[in-house]
Amino acid sequence: MLGMMQYNYLKIKFFILLYAFLLSNLLIAQKYIFEGDPQLIFEEGSFKQNYNTGLFFYNTNQWELAIKLLKRCDELTRRKTIHYKPLAWSHIYIGDYAEAAKFLKKIKNKKHADLVRLVLKDLKKLPKRKKIEKKLIDKLYREKRDLVKEAKRKTIAFAKIEVSNYGP
Repeated sequence: MLGMMQYNYLKIKFFILLYAFLLSNLLIAQKYIFEGDPQLIFEEGSFKQNYNTGLFFYNTNQWELAIKLLKRCDELTRRKTIHYKPLAWSHIYIGDYAEAAKFLKKIKNKKHADLVRLVLKDLKKLPKRKKIEKKLIDKLYREKRDLVKEAKRKTIAFAKIEVSNYGP
């Protein structure tokens, strides 16, 4: 009887430790890990290598390096691809709004490009003396996105009212 209780205790302990181990690995899996020489990737890397390295620097808030590698992606391909969105945002975060506006035309998602255009319009109105933080820029983007969603919702509600009164 005692052997069975110890076995159940060990079994429960094993599953708890296994669960904790798996949970900790799931949380760590979201980190970007970069190994290698960015200069070597810049000189000899493919589009995918430059893009992934550029995204690493973009996600670690190293905008200048991200811009350098993502612009290299532009040289390596002729098609409209996915690297324009982080490239435009990197220019916005360092305060180079004119360069960011050039890349807005090349972003595939037109709704996103229009939202970014609205954010740029507001950012250009702010004083240029002070560097604008990433948090403020992201807050402006969320406000514009919510404003567009609310306007769309109100337009749909208004259209439903108008259509219901239509007819003889």
